[in-house]
Amino acid sequence: MSSCAPRPWIGVARTGSLTDLRRYVEVAAERRQFNAARTSELAEVVAEREIATATDAAAYDRVVGLEACASELYWPLKHRSKGEDDISAAASLVLLESGQRDLDESDLSYAHSKSGAWRAVTARAAFRPERRSQVYEALADSDLRVRRAAIRTINAGPMLADGRVLVEVARLDPDMQLRQSALSTLGEIGDLNSLLLIRDTWDEMTEPSRMAYLQALNAPASRIRGGQILTRIMEADDSLEGVVAASLLCSESNPPSGYAVSRLVQALRQGTLSERLVALSSLPASEPELQIEISKFAQSDTPYLRVAALELWLRLPPHAEQAWRRLQAVAQSKDTDALEASRILAMKGDEDSILRLEQRLAAPFSGERIAVARLLLQLKRWGAVARALTDDHPAVRLATACNVLAQ
Repeated sequence: MSSCAPRPWIGVARTGSLTDLRRYVEVAAERRQFNAARTSELAEVVAEREIATATDAAAYDRVVGLEACASELYWPLKHRSKGEDDISAAASLVLLESGQRDLDESDLSYAHSKSGAWRAVTARAAFRPERRSQVYEALADSDLRVRRAAIRTINAGPMLADGRVLVEVARLDPDMQLRQSALSTLGEIGDLNSLLLIRDTWDEMTEPSRMAYLQALNAPASRIRGGQILTRIMEADDSLEGVVAASLLCSESNPPSGYAVSRLVQALRQGTLSERLVALSSLPASEPELQIEISKFAQSDTPYLRVAALELWLRLPPHAEQAWRRLQAVAQSKDTDALEASRILAMKGDEDSILRLEQRLAAPFSGERIAVARLLLQLKRWGAVARALTDDHPAVRLATACNVLAQ
């Protein structure tokens, strides 16, 4: 496959219609004309055009999500950042976020802009300690984009003094992801007083916030004192949170705590589906009860639990052949965990499962298509990845392009 051979899809990607591009790519994929270099070249052109032409309301989030490939897309982003619309602000923000350009004083001049997108640029640019009060003010902004930029500024360089403000964000911000991010940063700071203040609001917290809090307690800076709180939660909470606390304690102690292991074994036998999945992935391989329960789950019809058990069985020579057959049966079915079974087999090189993944590029939900394209990229299925770059949804095209360029 000569790199000098004609590549008509590149010209079409630059100036032609999506329909024409899809036709050219389909023909080239059928002829196996795509390799890593050609797929990357197509991805770059597709991303450049998406950045240059994006105007819809969702485009801001798509462009902000390009941090992983910002260096490869520096010039398209820089060119787009010279405008005045929200997408230009997104391009400026991702260049700042990825360290692709130095701070400019003009970045700090948008604090009172009518555009939340540009106020977000100022919030992210105010990373010096003397600008911290400006960041705190941004955390109270009515625009979620500004608050997200402010929390990322704190994440990039957390200070002990941030604890008080982060507690308020974790308790009161209406956005769930922002609350979780605040909790994560508190764990990185290691501010025990703030973590104890959050513990007092446990009954008011949603399950995702509780999970983020448990992870914060287990962060390296908080682990010594946080481990004590985790132990109390493990002992007192008979729900999923107690099982997750036991899982975290098991992962950080060698040998693992006997009580934590027994808590996980109990969850494995009698817990909910979520609790059993956590226990299955957390118990030491040497635990006798684990092998007994894996055998039961692998031969059951419980979605997700059976596939998780079968994946573990694949690693054990006495059961590998049986696990493979069972996974193939699930993958070929219409069960809810068929995609996961196909993923496991595909990553082991099973051609039928890889072809099933390729068929999933026509799935109804764009998020699933993005995830499948990422898997196919790992498997170096260049023709299929090229097809994903011609998807009807701009989020699929741009996310796939970024994944290709960032690898």
